[in-house]
Amino acid sequence: MIVLVVLLSVFIVTWGLLAIAQRPHQIRTAGCIAFAALFIFTGISHFALAEGMVQMLPGWVPGRYSIIYITGIMEIILGLGFLWPSARRMSGLLALTFLIAVLPSNVYAALNSVDFGGNIHGPRYLFFRVPLQLFLLWWVWFMAVRRS
Repeated sequence: MIVLVVLLSVFIVTWGLLAIAQRPHQIRTAGCIAFAALFIFTGISHFALAEGMVQMLPGWVPGRYSIIYITGIMEIILGLGFLWPSARRMSGLLALTFLIAVLPSNVYAALNSVDFGGNIHGPRYLFFRVPLQLFLLWWVWFMAVRRS
């Protein structure tokens, strides 16, 4: 849920500021800045909340902490990429790939009721998480990847 709150609040504030600056047609810029904030926020959380995130990976996966730290760094770098107009499309394509790649960890965590990020609610959490993931994929496609 925090993911949606961060994304939409930063989007609304940014879009409002762009309108005040008399640049009201910059919805995609506001969307990219909001997604940058989201990915930087979640990337940092990979370090601050590593213990919980490690539990979202099966025990048989080697180097679980390394995976969490590396994906955190990837999210931060991708987030920063959304801030540069010339890098937005490439960052968007990479973010789409990343979002698809991490979905299985959310499914695993929900099926095993991992006490992190809503997954404690078990499989029913997927009724929220999967549509959220689809929404994030749409967001990235619409704001960064598609051609105007």
